[in-house]
Amino acid sequence: MKTIRVQEAQTQLGQLIVEACRGELIVLTDGDNQVTLEPGAPLDLEEDSPELEAELLKAASGPFKPLSEGELREIADRALREQDARRQG
Repeated sequence: MKTIRVQEAQTQLGQLIVEACRGELIVLTDGDNQVTLEPGAPLDLEEDSPELEAELLKAASGPFKPLSEGELREIADRALREQDARRQG
């Protein structure tokens, strides 16, 4: 088991994650608070979060429709005009 303060862990977070994935128990401390890093199972949206899956499906099939080529050109032209104005301003 490895115990490290949060302030120290910030610069080593990548390495600490690697160590935790290899099976080492990492305990992060912040005063009296403690949190452990340990490998977990991959997230299964259907099992772990049916609400999130439902929201994603609603967003994907929501009231939005693809933009026409003309609408896309209009948006791009407006963005370019705004960018030019910022550069000149």
